[in-house]
Amino acid sequence: MIDVRWGVILIFLILILPLRPSYVSLNNENYNWLIEFIDENPFSAYYYAANISLISINVSLAHYSFRAAGSPGEYQVFLYIKNLLESWNLDMRVEKFSFISWDIYDEPNITLIISGENETYNETYRVYPEHYTFGTPPSGLVANVCYLPLPDIFISEPLPDEILEIWNQTNISGKIVLIGRDVFFNKYWAETFILKLEKEKPLAILYTWATIDFKMYPRFHSSNGGRGFYYYRENRIPVAWVDRSTATKIIEELNSNKTVTAILRIPIKETHGEVRNIIATIPGRNTSKTILVTAHYDSVMCPGLSDNAAGVSGVLELAWAFSRAVREGLYTPPINITFVFFTSEELGLLGSAKFVEMHKDELGEDIIGVINLDTLGSYKLAVSEDSIGILPPNASKRIYLHELVMSAATELGLDVKKLVGYGVHSDDSTFSNPMAVNYLINMWWPDLGINISDVTPIAGTMISSTPYIPWEPDEEGRSGWIHTPYDNITSTKVYDWVNSTRLETQIKVAGLALLKLLKYFEVIAAPPEEEITPETPTQPPNMMLYIVIFIVVAIIFIVSVMYSRRKRRMP
Repeated sequence: MIDVRWGVILIFLILILPLRPSYVSLNNENYNWLIEFIDENPFSAYYYAANISLISINVSLAHYSFRAAGSPGEYQVFLYIKNLLESWNLDMRVEKFSFISWDIYDEPNITLIISGENETYNETYRVYPEHYTFGTPPSGLVANVCYLPLPDIFISEPLPDEILEIWNQTNISGKIVLIGRDVFFNKYWAETFILKLEKEKPLAILYTWATIDFKMYPRFHSSNGGRGFYYYRENRIPVAWVDRSTATKIIEELNSNKTVTAILRIPIKETHGEVRNIIATIPGRNTSKTILVTAHYDSVMCPGLSDNAAGVSGVLELAWAFSRAVREGLYTPPINITFVFFTSEELGLLGSAKFVEMHKDELGEDIIGVINLDTLGSYKLAVSEDSIGILPPNASKRIYLHELVMSAATELGLDVKKLVGYGVHSDDSTFSNPMAVNYLINMWWPDLGINISDVTPIAGTMISSTPYIPWEPDEEGRSGWIHTPYDNITSTKVYDWVNSTRLETQIKVAGLALLKLLKYFEVIAAPPEEEITPETPTQPPNMMLYIVIFIVVAIIFIVSVMYSRRKRRMP
């Protein structure tokens, strides 16, 4: 027979157990559906990225502006993303803001007119405008061409005297200047060049590679190369690359004391317009909290397969997988997952800055953090450090997003590189370091009037892959090709660039890291209001109930003890 005191303890447990908070276990969830969904078609993400890249080089759709913000190509990619999200029945909206419509509507070229003692002839070559450069008149800009040489070998010292003498003897006023793009990689050379620009005022700039250290590389387009540099912006200077063979031709003719006159045509239609962020949300059981999963869909003047069609493909793949899991009843997120496709990242994070400006009241309280995908598919996974973190209800300390990514990568057998002190790098920086991004935007785009300096920073991380650029290879000597014409689907085979298997695995890491974060928000929701009857308590038990239970249990315990003692005294 059970002792009375054990019965009292049993009664106490029965009464007290219902008062515990109701949490779902963090260790028993089965999330194999995510891996299985992605593995169903191991080329689906690469297919999205390839389609975006191909739209960008389709002259009938994109003209010659690839998918620069505000261009026809960017708009076609916007439609592609929007149609996919709509086909998956996601709750989608588009947020527009005023910006520039920028369209290179015809093939940019340069006609060189070579004049010597006994002959004059002309040849026409293709040129490749810098990202968001200013254009020329439709009929072309006519001027003589001059060349400012650089040392044969790249050094970190001022220009040698013999090179400086040539520069001093070359007047660039009213001319088209050919110069090595490597001039900006040496602070002394750059300062000398800027002083000469300000003093002599050329009409246009042509880039090539000048030193043997960089001649092996394809052309490289800076994020805001056409007007981020203040002199180009303030003087509306057209800037373009020429092929190495074209540059060599110009230099050889000038060294032969011939006159090189050029008709430079960069036919750009620039008007007031608008650009668009695309936003799709999967509602959670608790709709008061939101985690963002983001990527930018614009590019510089190249196909942009890795940067950032691959990142877009990752967000698309996750949006598809999570929405399918919800439809099939396999998973419902505890909080909102909002997928955002930003415009104008390459122009100084403008798309994410406008998003933050429009939603600044939601940051911190409602929007808790951002996982940003940028430049995926390369050799080694990388993640930027989240120094802010998130404090979910199921955690005793702050959770840092990069640690979740590193944990997910380890589970999937991937090495991952942590990027520490990476500064302003991509759209997650707008959320985690709004002051720095605000400074950048107002330096490049002072007329836009964007102000996010009063925004409270929130947790953010960028998932990417390295190496990024040709002259910064990894430990195994492998190069990255972002912002170059090699960032395309052909180079996938030639350079093993944006390998489809690596891309899918890196997307799995992002998805698993997201699920790890969501686990910390897995609190069982209260029944919907319409299901609550008058007899169903809508508030948790108060202290009075605890007191009553304690008194009842104490009385039962005292009575049981007295009864036991009396029973022992009886003969």
